Amino acid sequence: MTKDNQTKYFLVLDIGTTGVKALVFNNKLEIIAEAQRPLTRFTPQPDWVEQNPSQYLSASQSVLRQAIQKSKIAPENIAGLGITNQRETTILWDKETATPIYKAIVWEDKRTAGFCESLKAKYDQIISNKTGLCLDPYFSASKIWWLLENIPEAKVLADKNKLAFGTVDSWILSNWLEGNKHLTDSTNASRTLLYDVRCLQWDEELAGIFNIPTGILPTVKPSSFQYGQLKSDILGFELPVLAVCGDQQASTYAAGTSNGTIKITYGTGTFLAQQIGDKFAVHQPFFTMLLASQDKPIYAVEGKVESSAREVDAVLDKPAELHQVITHLAKKVDKYIQRLPLKPVKIVVDGGITKYKHLTDIQAEISGVPVERQRTCQSTALGVAKMMKNNLKGCPS
Repeated sequence: MTKDNQTKYFLVLDIGTTGVKALVFNNKLEIIAEAQRPLTRFTPQPDWVEQNPSQYLSASQSVLRQAIQKSKIAPENIAGLGITNQRETTILWDKETATPIYKAIVWEDKRTAGFCESLKAKYDQIISNKTGLCLDPYFSASKIWWLLENIPEAKVLADKNKLAFGTVDSWILSNWLEGNKHLTDSTNASRTLLYDVRCLQWDEELAGIFNIPTGILPTVKPSSFQYGQLKSDILGFELPVLAVCGDQQASTYAAGTSNGTIKITYGTGTFLAQQIGDKFAVHQPFFTMLLASQDKPIYAVEGKVESSAREVDAVLDKPAELHQVITHLAKKVDKYIQRLPLKPVKIVVDGGITKYKHLTDIQAEISGVPVERQRTCQSTALGVAKMMKNNLKGCPS
């Protein structure tokens, strides 16, 4: 890294489920400024969860400008922007007008549960063998299917090759990059059930299972990549986008990149991940997760405990009950820890719930493994900042 690069700062946009954050990191990967805004969630029917794609754009632009202003950093000293985001959330839009054809269907949405169940007997093994995942409404593919089946405009635009699909990162990039490029990164692509994580490409057979035309899918790039320049009106100056990564892969990168590394994020959902190397394998009861990588894939196993934050929020002002809820959560997590394919030596934890000071002690006592708190609960943003710093010199284009 050159002396000039040592003075650079890293701007990160973190688009979560409950809110959007922007953070400025210095070269020591310390947060020097941040801003955040909440996101509105809609639940028009039981098991339906939606958000407004336009709010992703407006809230993101607002917090980025606020964070830059708070940092007092001159634009020329910012190396670039990195984006990390809630995964699986699904948006379809008109390629020509950039107009969404429906609200974003959020990862928590379960409206396609019956459809997924009807496909499992025939297709679950095929999907597992290629994606490391299971046939579940959690992932993007059945959400795309629902939109194509239920929103007439989606089918019309698809037939005219004017329909675009993207996860939240892709939606942001398509609106903000010069040339309106339709791109995503491999970690987000890997959560759609349409991407073969063994050979790093969209898969025609998988798309056919869900009757999804591959022409609507974005071009996939590595997580560390020169995605292009932001339009100058987004921040008031041009800035390159240097990294894009799904939130859990980003926090895994922040925890470390050696095999066996374990991280647990206690957030809206609780996610456990352990890096297992460059050989694809499925280890029940885990998903196999594609990590941020270049030409050669790197994998982790991932376990998920849903909706933990809501249970914790409900008892924040009741210490005895809070301790019970955290203990119950730690026991759920331990069931995954005990079945990890590599023997755990140390666990790095992050996420908002880790602000509860006794969590690390409770998890360590239950699991019998030392637990270390990440230096910031903003670990997804930290991972992307770390990615940009490590790849600032010689970033592929």
